[in-house]
Amino acid sequence: MSIAGLLIALVLSLAALAIVARPLLRPARRERAAAENLRLQRDRLAAYYERVLTNIRDLDEDMATGKINQGDYKAEREAWVGRGIRLLRAQDQLEREGSLGVGGDDAARIDQAIEEAVAAYRAESLSAQPKPAERDRS
Repeated sequence: MSIAGLLIALVLSLAALAIVARPLLRPARRERAAAENLRLQRDRLAAYYERVLTNIRDLDEDMATGKINQGDYKAEREAWVGRGIRLLRAQDQLEREGSLGVGGDDAARIDQAIEEAVAAYRAESLSAQPKPAERDRS
């Protein structure tokens, strides 16, 4: 056999090996994507939980300094503690099951759900504030 024949045989062998090995490499890529998705979910839950804790600390500080009345404080604190509890449960579910059932495409939906919750909270707190006419009577 000539050198050219050996080179052609080597190239064809490498091509065949690449074609055969390609499906074997795909599961590793999927596993990495699943691990990355799990890490992303953990990070999002941890970040939101930190926001909840910060809001609770701020509420406690506002109450201690007299910036907020007792009724508003209790209602707000209960709402934030409830969110914290739901987040801790979600973290437990994530650790148990390995996923919350959302994929990488669903990151936008998670962000949208957070934004909707914040908007509902703001609307709720605005509706709970006394109207200007009511403030003048007090």
